[in-house]
Amino acid sequence: MDEQQLVDEEAITCLVGSAGVEESDAVVEVGPGAGNITELLLSVARRVVAVEKSLRFVPVLLDRFRGATRLEIIIGDALTADIPGHDRLVSNLPYMIGEAMLHRFPRMGFKRASIIVPEGFGEKLTASVGSAGYTKLSHFAQLFYVTSQVCTLPSSAYMPGPSTSTWIVTLTPRASQGRDEYAVRELVLQRDKLVKNALREALIRADVCGTKREARSTLARLRVPDRVMAKSVSRLSLRELLLLDDALSAL
Repeated sequence: MDEQQLVDEEAITCLVGSAGVEESDAVVEVGPGAGNITELLLSVARRVVAVEKSLRFVPVLLDRFRGATRLEIIIGDALTADIPGHDRLVSNLPYMIGEAMLHRFPRMGFKRASIIVPEGFGEKLTASVGSAGYTKLSHFAQLFYVTSQVCTLPSSAYMPGPSTSTWIVTLTPRASQGRDEYAVRELVLQRDKLVKNALREALIRADVCGTKREARSTLARLRVPDRVMAKSVSRLSLRELLLLDDALSAL
């Protein structure tokens, strides 16, 4: 959450524990705020990298953890910051960057993430395929992760309390189920490209095709409507994404 600080010790323990942090792990924390979660992470992890954008909280962190040699504080935006390699990610995820951060996660390479999100966001992350709550966000998250709700946190766990219920959700990377699914993953990660260009590149990265010429020939066989091919990946509807899933699985 943006300004709400998690203060309940049981909630903090649950968040860190559900990430499966081990003493040999390097952990990234996005949006540490006043450092309540950071303090517990430092007691269980080998190294902690805290990424904080708010100039309100940076001095608090620097003062609170003065002399903490296993803590690195990166002052900047977690969406664009150069984040070093790590094993786990833990975050009381800032609401305003939740979806954008989710789209960065697959490139980060963690073993598991444990995040706090608004209830509505958590429902989308964990919705079953085909259910009324299944959305583009659900499709993206579940392409890459096994998503699971750990618990619901009461507003009393925060200071000040948020206006909406929040969930702790874990994201555990799942293995790609074949070259067709790998191609879909590579497609959705190229959000700013046109589908026709992103799909051609995805086919090559997934080893479905060896050359651009072969990829163009394969695209012609997919018979994806021109209106879909001409869209940017980020503007595809859920229905169009599922259409592309089906087309690639038929290769």
